[in-house]
Amino acid sequence: MEQDHTTKYFDERDSMFTRVRLIKGSPAYREYYRRYPERREADNDLRECGGLMRLATAGGFNGSQIQELMPRWPNRFVEALMHICPPLRHSVTSKMKEQVSHIPDHLPDEERILALIDDSSPAVAACFEADRRKKPATKKVNVPPERMTSLVKEVASFYGASLAGIVELQDCHYYTHRNTGEPIHHGFKYAIVFAVEMPTEMINRAPHRETLLATCNGYVQAAQIGARLSGYIKSIGYDTSLSCMVSYDAPLVLLAERAGIGQIGRCNVIVTKEYGNRVRLGAVMTNLPLVADQPVDFGLKQFCMLCGKCAANCPVRALSSTEPQLVNGSLVWEHNEVKCMRMWTKTSTDCAICISSCPFTQGVDPEKTDAMKGNPAVMRDILREHTEKYGSRAYNPQPLPIAAVLK
Repeated sequence: MEQDHTTKYFDERDSMFTRVRLIKGSPAYREYYRRYPERREADNDLRECGGLMRLATAGGFNGSQIQELMPRWPNRFVEALMHICPPLRHSVTSKMKEQVSHIPDHLPDEERILALIDDSSPAVAACFEADRRKKPATKKVNVPPERMTSLVKEVASFYGASLAGIVELQDCHYYTHRNTGEPIHHGFKYAIVFAVEMPTEMINRAPHRETLLATCNGYVQAAQIGARLSGYIKSIGYDTSLSCMVSYDAPLVLLAERAGIGQIGRCNVIVTKEYGNRVRLGAVMTNLPLVADQPVDFGLKQFCMLCGKCAANCPVRALSSTEPQLVNGSLVWEHNEVKCMRMWTKTSTDCAICISSCPFTQGVDPEKTDAMKGNPAVMRDILREHTEKYGSRAYNPQPLPIAAVLK
């Protein structure tokens, strides 16, 4: 594919979620910061604050306590033995992963009970592994792409997807490498991208524990839907690759926009007409013959330029208040993921204030949504109604029972 100045290739190893999981002193750690020394200091600061384990322990441990419980990478002598002895390498890394997974077990009983309500990591891993083991049927069905496209979307909806679309894949849609460093196979022609709605009543409690439970439950639902959809496609004879929280083939936000599910907003994630950015995404890559959808433009980019509520409400100013840039055919705003992750470690949640701040998350009159493109007067009317009803953002400080039962 011919490149131009707007084409960008993404590497999942650059994701903040991957970077904060790097163990200091490990080969992956040394290699990454050899390439990006300017990121080391800020990333180490996030690790010292507890990183993602602050979320996994529901804030029950502070950063120092988590650092004490984290495994240490072996010394260079053991590392050399690991390099020449694959069984030893597998044994050591497995024990380190197990040690990390058991950090919540050190919590006091009541705090541990609260933390373990979130079972998303093992649940998603189980879905991914079950799908990985399933092989395509030897006999392929032969159905016209138009009919198969309609059927696949109906199946996704039946399995629980709130929205679904099809995108024809290009090389720049894929990550170059997985978070493990493995290069990603670019052999699939289509991606079926789908969105799962998250409950408003939980998102509007941002930045408290309810938002993390809603988000993680959304990841589990996306993995379940994706695994079932992938299994269905394999059963009719076509290979697939499931993109879910365990392993992604591509940045799903860009794919979702290309598949017509919504548009990328100032918040740097997909915003749908129906649910705003109150969604989680999943995808299944396949060579099943399908018909790609076209991107939609309901005027969101212009609306975001007028609105800016997500950026104004962000406590750490992680969202841009300037103009968006063109990347791979999509206008996107800059997002400071270090500042964003710092807020996550502070609150021990995924924050979600930007999600609750979006007028489309709270619901916009569909007639006004359909009329707003190129019409700033309608956009201002939407903003006026939202501000009259919610003020700067929708916020409910009363905890839901699931987050308050032990407090």
